[in-house]
Amino acid sequence: MPYAARMKHLDSSGIRRMFELAASMKNPIDLSLGQPDFPVPENIKKALHRAVDDNKNGYVMAAGIPPFRDAVAKSLVNEGLNPGAVMATSGASGALTVALTVLADENTDVLVADPAFVSYNYFIRLAGATPVFIDTYPDFKLTPEKIRAAVTPKSKILLFNAPNNPTGVAYTDAELRALAATTRELGLQVIADEVYDQFCYDFPFKSWLHYDSEALLVRTLGKTWGMPGWRLGLAAGPKDLIENMIMVQQVMYVCMHTASQWAGIEALTTDMSEAIGRYKVKRDFVYSALKPHFNCAKPEGAFYIFPEAPRQDTEAFFKKCVENNILMVPGKAFSVKNTHFRISYATHNESLKKGVETLIKIADQMKAE
Repeated sequence: MPYAARMKHLDSSGIRRMFELAASMKNPIDLSLGQPDFPVPENIKKALHRAVDDNKNGYVMAAGIPPFRDAVAKSLVNEGLNPGAVMATSGASGALTVALTVLADENTDVLVADPAFVSYNYFIRLAGATPVFIDTYPDFKLTPEKIRAAVTPKSKILLFNAPNNPTGVAYTDAELRALAATTRELGLQVIADEVYDQFCYDFPFKSWLHYDSEALLVRTLGKTWGMPGWRLGLAAGPKDLIENMIMVQQVMYVCMHTASQWAGIEALTTDMSEAIGRYKVKRDFVYSALKPHFNCAKPEGAFYIFPEAPRQDTEAFFKKCVENNILMVPGKAFSVKNTHFRISYATHNESLKKGVETLIKIADQMKAE
């Protein structure tokens, strides 16, 4: 079969392996899932049901229904942001795919901090562009100096994620200001993936758009309101860029899920601080428990921690985790290196406690061998 050349860059074997393992294991302690464990608030569920019952089930504008876009714009204004235009997207992944289709091609290098979300490499490759990974070990922080050192003659885009998946790294106001000054000086178009914007624990979250009005902001409602399967995201940025993204989106997706957008209006005014506050407690527990046994940076946001595997032998550690009925994600899913592993603490406290205790036991055994 004469498959397209782009297919050689795609490899879902690591992700598929996790699903196959989960299906074959009996009641595993699953520390691999990147989704919240809290339910969708009842008022948002009712808004979805109401939209369906009101027969709001047909095609809508590719940009999203005007009331949803208005609600998004209002929420951003409340943050002190005033982008040129906004649109509904098929989750954050849909937004990133469309944005890279518009901005990148075979003459484009896209800068990405390593470690990075598992799909970034594939999004970039599907657009025909080349990812340039910036090594941020051991603290996982991107700096102006690291950006300057990584720039190539074809560098056009920085794909920036904070709070970060898989490391949990977040950036202070001063750090973001310095990064944005550097990218503006270098003429880089920034795509700011802010899907964990409300999961920032140690200092106030600030959007990249505060420092660069030409950046593209990408967010999703799935993480904050516990509805990742509804596939509702948003993009905001310069009007011309958004208009081009809408044209591509119309060809790719036609439109976003109609009823979810009506429910999204309700979500944007629903306070989730109590649920998210419980994740800070989980973060504190996980970091405090693992730190004496693993080399790990303290996550400042999202709901992940990215410790170093004992002896940096991630394969052996992963094998022992499976033998002990625990699922985690090896670092090679996110990085050029394979020295670390990601666990998600977005799970029930009892499972989290048992999982952490088992991870510590495995690490201590490996160190003693």
